Amino acid sequence: MQWLASICVRKPVLASVLILLICVLGGVGYSKLTVDRFPKLDFPTVVVVTRLNGSAAEEMETDITDKVEEAVNTISGIDELSSVTSEGVSTVIVTFVLEKDVDVAVQEVRDRINQITYDLPRDIETPLVQKFDPDAVPVIILSLQSDRPAREITEYADRVLRRKLETVQGVGQVSLIGGTKRQVNIWLDPVRMRAAGVSAAEVQRAISGQNMSLPGGSIETGPQNLTLRLRGRVTSVEEMGELVLRESAGHILRVRDVARVEDGQEEATTAARRDGKPAVMLSIRKQSGENTVSLVQEVRRRVAELGPTLPPGYTLDIVRDNSETTLTSVHAVQEHLILGAFFASLVVLVFLGSWRSTLIAALAIPVSIIGTFGLMQMAGLNLNTISLLALALAVGIVIDDAIVVLENIHRFIHEKKLKPFPAAILATKEIGLAVLATTLSLIAVFLPVAFMGGIPGRFLASFGWTMAFSIAVSLLVSFTLTPMLCARWLVGSASPEHGHGRKPLLERITDAVYTPIERAYERSLRWVMAHRWVAVTASVAALGSCVPLVKSVPAGFMPKSDEAQFQVSIRMPEGTSMDSTLVVAERVAREIREQVPETTATITTIGDNTDKTPNVAALFVKIVNPDQRQDTQDDIMARVRRDITSKLPKEYRVSVTNAPLFGGGGTQASVQYVVRGPDFDELGNQATIFLDKLKSIPGVVDADSNLIIGKPEVSAYIDRSRAADLGVQIPDVASTLQLVVGGIEVSNYAENGNLYDVRLRAEPSTRASMEDIGQLTVPSARLGSVPLSDVVTLKHEDGPSQINRMNRQRQIVLSANTAPGVSSGQVMEQFNKMISETKLPSGYTIAPAGISREVGRTAANFGVAFAMAFVFMYLILAAQFGSWIHPVTILLSLPLTVPFALISVLIFKQQLDMYSMLGLLVLFGVVKKNSILQIDHTNQLRAEGQPRLEAIIHGSKDRLRPILMTTLSFVAGMIPLLFSKGVGASFNQATAGVVVGGQTLSLALTLLVTPVAYSLLDDASAWFKRKFGSKRSPEETGEAEVARAYGGDTLTELRPAHDKEAA
Repeated sequence: MQWLASICVRKPVLASVLILLICVLGGVGYSKLTVDRFPKLDFPTVVVVTRLNGSAAEEMETDITDKVEEAVNTISGIDELSSVTSEGVSTVIVTFVLEKDVDVAVQEVRDRINQITYDLPRDIETPLVQKFDPDAVPVIILSLQSDRPAREITEYADRVLRRKLETVQGVGQVSLIGGTKRQVNIWLDPVRMRAAGVSAAEVQRAISGQNMSLPGGSIETGPQNLTLRLRGRVTSVEEMGELVLRESAGHILRVRDVARVEDGQEEATTAARRDGKPAVMLSIRKQSGENTVSLVQEVRRRVAELGPTLPPGYTLDIVRDNSETTLTSVHAVQEHLILGAFFASLVVLVFLGSWRSTLIAALAIPVSIIGTFGLMQMAGLNLNTISLLALALAVGIVIDDAIVVLENIHRFIHEKKLKPFPAAILATKEIGLAVLATTLSLIAVFLPVAFMGGIPGRFLASFGWTMAFSIAVSLLVSFTLTPMLCARWLVGSASPEHGHGRKPLLERITDAVYTPIERAYERSLRWVMAHRWVAVTASVAALGSCVPLVKSVPAGFMPKSDEAQFQVSIRMPEGTSMDSTLVVAERVAREIREQVPETTATITTIGDNTDKTPNVAALFVKIVNPDQRQDTQDDIMARVRRDITSKLPKEYRVSVTNAPLFGGGGTQASVQYVVRGPDFDELGNQATIFLDKLKSIPGVVDADSNLIIGKPEVSAYIDRSRAADLGVQIPDVASTLQLVVGGIEVSNYAENGNLYDVRLRAEPSTRASMEDIGQLTVPSARLGSVPLSDVVTLKHEDGPSQINRMNRQRQIVLSANTAPGVSSGQVMEQFNKMISETKLPSGYTIAPAGISREVGRTAANFGVAFAMAFVFMYLILAAQFGSWIHPVTILLSLPLTVPFALISVLIFKQQLDMYSMLGLLVLFGVVKKNSILQIDHTNQLRAEGQPRLEAIIHGSKDRLRPILMTTLSFVAGMIPLLFSKGVGASFNQATAGVVVGGQTLSLALTLLVTPVAYSLLDDASAWFKRKFGSKRSPEETGEAEVARAYGGDTLTELRPAHDKEAA
């Protein structure tokens, strides 16, 4: 790369064109980059949802879930097969290995489901096969409120607002929560039906058969072709009651004779309240891969257009906007990036005391960052908090190469008295190997992150690529723009601008401060080199401290993030009605608004899930941003638990968790374990035992399981012999119960271009008790119809409300959150100890699940990434230095930073998680740059003939200034991240804390240990060569001849001087 620097110094226009080209491509790339909270993720997970209204959980498991699992189980590439079965809903989740193409997986699952459709119950809804989408969390939620009836509000929301919002580019789905849609209800009267001898099935056939519109073909009339259409639809709701059931002896029996026809509304399955007032929520989800920010902007524009068109008394407001969190996080990191660049440039000014030098170094930052945008766009990345964190970290790194080159040119000008032009060429040539080695080895550190396995690997891939791109661009800048500007902007030490050779005031002040530091370092280094055992002892002690430090540092998956929003989930006892659940949920929401002054809004929803569960409420609580309050979100959530939810009855299952950041369902708990076993009763016993143990751990809150028992149900037992005597078919009994009690959609009603469901069901008063249900009639081949009680015995029983399975085996999930100041790793450590001390029955297991399982997987994946980084760094350094020993010397400094990184985690009260591991990786990449500068310059001085000790002393002393500059500029660039506040700031703090603490605390030790390690390994190498090396001279082997042929006067230009000394 030195040749490129020489060309750019001599041809400034060429250098300018290269830099401008980088900036133009980067600017174009930036304009095309999408903005989102997190990287684009595409998990190969497919979900199959099948519904059968009114079917119990155990029946759903046997009739649907088991068959679906059996059908998809043989598809290749399955990693996990899990299912959740509840009343009326079967959800099968097929998780494939990450290498599986998700679109192929969806098609394969769909094909298998189509093959077994004939074997599934006849009355099921068509199974829904869809891929899991991390973007499934709503990006924006609207609230429609009015004092008009709920049916009118829902009608307007569904027929007008939803349709107009769905036309916005990028909108994937608009769902309604709350309200009730219009529906034509046919309320059957069992008494009149029995008197007329009519069964429910006859009513169903009459309505569906007489309310239809069918094509009748076409009629040819000469030159015309006319379409014939049978128009048999009813034209009014009242006409539905006039449909004929039967005619006998001149007497016509109509629907209205046995049923009441009502232009009413569907039975509410969802409910919503905004700050205590009824509302219809419009939940808007984006299409996979769409830009959240731009989509929300388009939706906001559409809402503004719809505002003036709303009917009088209607209000349409935005109550939840996930793009606000995204923009807040992204803008915060962008501000930190700019502040970091300023602080890093300030460090250059302080050390070099020259505005010109500062400007030259500072230009490397915007050029490198802008150039990175172009490469990011080409790689298909987006701007998110992960990639922007990488750019913020890169600010202190991309300026390093420019600083090293600039400082060396500065030294050539002032110490060797060269003019700027030749100094730029020669100084860049001298330092070129070190710069190239540091840059390539840095890229080698971050590329393994881009290829890391598992979910964390998918999540952090953009971090690795962004860091690698920015470092690569900075290398190009340091060999083009930096030397070119130095040759033209810097002034010589004897320049008239310096006042007859006198340095400027700022530069003299800098020298006055730096010189004592340099002298003190030289004295310390000479003493350590004379007492090398001290450095060895200190290093061993530092490494030994890692053992107790690792035990004392808390661990987790991700930092606790302050998102300025959280969620309270309440599960009432099984069988609780939606209205009763709503009353309790609203009371909690009201108390939160009254007792938590930081609250800005509350949204209460019921039935906003796949199962439409009436006894489960979700309270979304929005609070002010972190920079506008003193308490953290964790503290506020703890207050809600202590002062509000703890006062609820013990049978209510309540949790206070972070609002979900990703879709796909599942618990948001930070601690999750799964208990598996063959027998459901024993499984429940074991789950209860371990749940009690989990609750006993200090710092555990919201401990619960998904074992839901005691679901009240009425079981109908058929007397087969009695049914046979009366001529009653068992399928007729089942269909009658489903039709009359559960109700089914038998037709639809058309009005003004809209279709409304027509639902057939018994009058509520006639199915309020088991005695009422027993009076319902079923078809009889002998008697026409008979009461249900003649062939069926009804009993009150309890059944499971929800059945969970993993790999076709039943399981129960235990979950918990942690109190402020307690990490999930600490809880897991204690719980794992409890598990090891408890003997499980044969066939039963308990293991980490969900986030808890990912903690172990993340550690393993990072371990592989660290190992790959070490191997790549060693190979690159070996190739650059032409030595197998020097890379070992350089990499020895890396383990010495680990204890200081762990200490910094404790100092900043953080935990060891995915983001702090990233910080440790960044720390490794930065620290070894110091050793490269020291060793490279030491080798150069030895090649010039200096004795080893003096070469070590002078080499380290000469590189002290660039080392301090690069270190402090990097740390300065991290300061804004470390002390950031706002939404998502904990992610930045976790990474920056490890980097800043580890870098500053380990600096003094590594500056002294690296020269000692160099000398010790040099001694070992010399001894090895004396003992086992070749005894022939360089002239005999021909090495000297090769050296002269390539322009070298001595052999030392091809191998280090110590080889010559050893000989």
